[in-house]
Amino acid sequence: MKYVLSYFLLFCLCLTSCTSQKKLQTETPFEIGKASSQPYVGGREESGSGTELRIPVSLLENSDIVINEVYFRGKQVKALVNTVDNQNMIVVRIPNDSPESSETKDLSLNSDEAVISYLDNGETKYAKVKGVKQKQPLIYKGAPKN
Repeated sequence: MKYVLSYFLLFCLCLTSCTSQKKLQTETPFEIGKASSQPYVGGREESGSGTELRIPVSLLENSDIVINEVYFRGKQVKALVNTVDNQNMIVVRIPNDSPESSETKDLSLNSDEAVISYLDNGETKYAKVKGVKQKQPLIYKGAPKN
């Protein structure tokens, strides 16, 4: 009987412990614009191929927001915020040969959805980006042959 009670308590503890499920924020301290993705193919074999994802964001200048990672189509990549055409934009290149991320499987995203991981006052939060528009592939030309 003593073991049954111990197993029951252990089972209850497992059910109530922290889960790996990420809690997506419905409201973010920054605005997310219309995202787009575009496959690319390098002109030379070593250039590689993959997908470039662009997400416009309006970050407040004096905020403590730090963009960490982006989860998209089964991949997890480090995010960088660049200024493109006078607009803050998360731009990530996801190589086709990069490994699948187990964390993105937990998110169960559609092919037109991404998740942004960010730090807000030291706390990691997640925001979903819906309606990622697929653009035509960008095919770079190879080096000219002499």
